[in-house]
Amino acid sequence: MRRALWAISVAAAVGRSPAAHANPVDAFGFGARAQALGSAYSAVADDSAANYYNPAGLARARGLKIDIGYQISRPLMEVSGQRQPLLDSRGLTAGVVLPGSIAGVRFAFGVALLLPDQHVTRIRVLSFDQPRLHMYDNRTQRLYLAANLAVHIYRGLYLGGGLAFMSRSSGTVYLRGRVGISDPERSELSSSISQDLLAIRYPQVGLLFEVTPRLALALTYRHRFALDLEQGFQIDAQVGDPGQRPVVEKGQLKELARSVDLFQPWQLVVAAAARFSRLQVSVDLTYARWSEQPPPAAVFTLDLDIGQLTDLVRLPKSKEYPPVGFRDLLIPAIGLEWRAIEHAGPLSLDARAGYRYEASPVPEQDGDESLGDSDKHLFSVGVGAELAGLTRVLPRPISIDGFLGLGYLPTRTFRKADPRSAVGDFTVAGYVLQAGLQTRFTF
Repeated sequence: MRRALWAISVAAAVGRSPAAHANPVDAFGFGARAQALGSAYSAVADDSAANYYNPAGLARARGLKIDIGYQISRPLMEVSGQRQPLLDSRGLTAGVVLPGSIAGVRFAFGVALLLPDQHVTRIRVLSFDQPRLHMYDNRTQRLYLAANLAVHIYRGLYLGGGLAFMSRSSGTVYLRGRVGISDPERSELSSSISQDLLAIRYPQVGLLFEVTPRLALALTYRHRFALDLEQGFQIDAQVGDPGQRPVVEKGQLKELARSVDLFQPWQLVVAAAARFSRLQVSVDLTYARWSEQPPPAAVFTLDLDIGQLTDLVRLPKSKEYPPVGFRDLLIPAIGLEWRAIEHAGPLSLDARAGYRYEASPVPEQDGDESLGDSDKHLFSVGVGAELAGLTRVLPRPISIDGFLGLGYLPTRTFRKADPRSAVGDFTVAGYVLQAGLQTRFTF
C-alpha cells in the first residue's frame, strides 16, 4: 500500500511549471496589414485590427467593414542544439467594424476573433527544472475575442475601449474502484473526467488624435490579466487485493494543482503615424510590465483519508518557488507603407515593411528554474491590393492583404551557478516564420 500511495504522491507532487504566458495576438500580432508593418499599427488602425491595437481607431471607419483571413506562425526553436516540439500557432481571423451616428456623434462598434484550428485552449506541464521555451508553448494556443466601442469626441479626437476575452480550463480526473496492495498493477479502477472551459475578461482603452490629415498620435492601454489553472485528481477506492477483505473500505486521495496558466503584463503603447506624399511611416513604443510575472509553477494540495492507516503516510508538501525576476520591457516597432500604384483603373497597390525588437524579459537562469528565451528581431514584408467598383453589387473597395515575417532569436547561453546541477548549462536559439492573408469587404 505504501508503494502505491508513494507512487501516486510523487507523480502528483513533483514541482511542475505551465509553459504559458500572454496570448497568440501578443506574441505574433493580428491582421495581415498590421503584421506586415511590424505591428507598428496603433496610430494607423481603422479596421478590425483596431480591436487589439487601438480601439479608438474604429470610429475612423466610414463604412461597414468585414475582415476574414488566416494567419500562421511556426516557431523553429532549439535548446542546446535539439529541436523543440513546438506547435504552430495558426487559425482563422475575423472581424467586423460597424460605424454609425447618433445626434450627429460618430461612433463604431467592433469585434475581432482569432480562432486556432488546433487547440482552443491547451494545458502542458513540464518539470520545474527542465529547459523549455515558455514564450512559444501554451501561449500561442488560445482563443482570442475582443469587443470594443469607439466614439468621435471632437474634430480629430477619438476615444475607444472595451473588453478582450480569453479562455481557461478547470477540471478534475476521477478514479473509482479498488487499489491493490501487494501488486498495484492488479488495481481495478474506472476513470472519468470533468472539464470546464471558462472565460476571463480584461479591459483595454485607446486614444487617437489626428493632429493634421497627415499626422496622427495614439495612446493605448491593455490591462494585466492572469488565467488561473485548477486541475484536480481524485481517487475514491477500496484498498486491498482482489478476492480478499479490503484493508480500507472507503479510501480517498485528493490532489489539486493551482497555477498561473497564462499571464499578460499590463501594456502602455505610445504611437505616431505620418504620411509624406505616398509614404506612410508608423512608430509604436510599448512598455510591458513583465516584472509582475508570478512564478510559473504549480502549488499542490494533497489530502489523504485511508482510515486508521492515514497517520502512517507522510505526504510531501508543495515546494515554494522564488520570484522569477522578469524585467520590464520597452518594445520599439516601425512600419513603412508605400503607395506603389494609385488608382490605376480599379487597382491601388501598397508595399509594406516592418521591424520590431522584443528583448527577452527572462533573467539569467542560474538556479533551479530553466525558462529558456532570447531576444527577438522581427522582420516583415507585405502587399495590399485594393479593387474598387468591380460590380454593382459591391461598388465599394475590396482589399486583399498578405504578409511574410521572420523572427530571429540569436543564440543565448544560460549558465548554472551550481556545477552539480542535473540540468547544466544550456543554450536557446531559433527562428519564427509567419505568414497571413486577409480579405476586407467594405459596404
